[in-house]
Amino acid sequence: MTTMHTAVPAEYSKPKANEPIRTTDALFSHLYDAARLELSTIPLYLYAAYSIETENVSQWSAGPGAFRLIKSIVIEEMLHLSLVRNLIVAIGYGDRVEFRNKEFVPAFPSPMLHRVPELELKLAPLTTDLVRDVFMPLELPEKKDAPPESDEYQTIGQFYKAIFDGFQWLCGVGEDGRDGPDPAKEKELFRHNRLDLQYTNTYWNEGGGGAPVLVHDLTSALTAINVIVEQGEGMDPDQQEVPIDPEDPKQDLATGLFEAPHYVKFKRIADGWEPIGTVYPVPENPRVSQFPEGPVRDLGQLACASYTYVLAMLDELYNTSGRDVKPGASSRRYGLERMFVAAMQGLLFGVVKELVRTPITKGPYRGLHAAPTFEYYEFPEGESLTRHLKALCDRVLPHYPALGGDNSVLWLISEQMPDDLTH
Repeated sequence: MTTMHTAVPAEYSKPKANEPIRTTDALFSHLYDAARLELSTIPLYLYAAYSIETENVSQWSAGPGAFRLIKSIVIEEMLHLSLVRNLIVAIGYGDRVEFRNKEFVPAFPSPMLHRVPELELKLAPLTTDLVRDVFMPLELPEKKDAPPESDEYQTIGQFYKAIFDGFQWLCGVGEDGRDGPDPAKEKELFRHNRLDLQYTNTYWNEGGGGAPVLVHDLTSALTAINVIVEQGEGMDPDQQEVPIDPEDPKQDLATGLFEAPHYVKFKRIADGWEPIGTVYPVPENPRVSQFPEGPVRDLGQLACASYTYVLAMLDELYNTSGRDVKPGASSRRYGLERMFVAAMQGLLFGVVKELVRTPITKGPYRGLHAAPTFEYYEFPEGESLTRHLKALCDRVLPHYPALGGDNSVLWLISEQMPDDLTH
């Protein structure tokens, strides 16, 4: 595994309000913050979704409906995170980013990055107030003709508009009345691109729209940005639906396949069209250190380790060439893509499912249930991440036997996950 960085990249500088992108370092800085922003939404939405009781209930009951809706949003946020990293790889800065870096993993509560007015992001059980007061403002559509904003933006769309304009400027669009890019400048911007390191498959993307975009020129870069913005807030406040595949909207127009942008999906929950149902009494912004010592705290540590492990697998995927992905051939990259899906859906969810149905009987969270804290987990230096994860799982197994058995969390770790991931 590639040596892990320990600090924010040297090329990064905080974007400044109203200052357009004029250098590749500035473009990278904006994309780096875009990735941080996308990652900050995923624990937020997962926590709310996991708080819904979905055990032993009909798939048509209230909770599972809201759960599926939020799950589709999380899947698309994962797509957006991958699209941003593809953009970073395309301009030659791929080795500057690690999602599982302690400096990169968000903590909660925390203010939404660069937003004005400030919006506090927090881990909390799902309520209509949470959706209306936090999720909908986060995904707020930009006003028509809103200016691009590198900092102090009101909507995510304004921030991405600054990135969109930055790509165009660096490729010479508009220079000397030019309608399209200057071929020489476009070639220069993408000259360090590694297409074989970009994410192009969609195994994990069931339940959400869109697909990874292979970024190789200005057109594909702008397409990737449009996918992110359209699926998230929508392009304007009146937009009620977007294509399932924003990269090929004409195909969706022909088939009639459309979906709602995230803002509209959340509005359906806030307005009661997607009832929430019963929610576990989980705390706001929990910390593993505040769980009672013993099995519950150990399970919380396993959840943090599983979350960090998922990010480490995504990092490893981006550090592994896809040149060897061929029909009938053994491929490490292909295996990582498949195992990343299993780690997201089987490993992380399997651990969290045990957490949220575990009552806490003492300490500051007494009377509530345990929950995932999505904190960064420090794996031991030089040790296999997978073997360490297995040891954590073995430790709690006597108290949480559902983690063992066929097709279980322990089985996934022991039999499916790669053994050569190290710190």
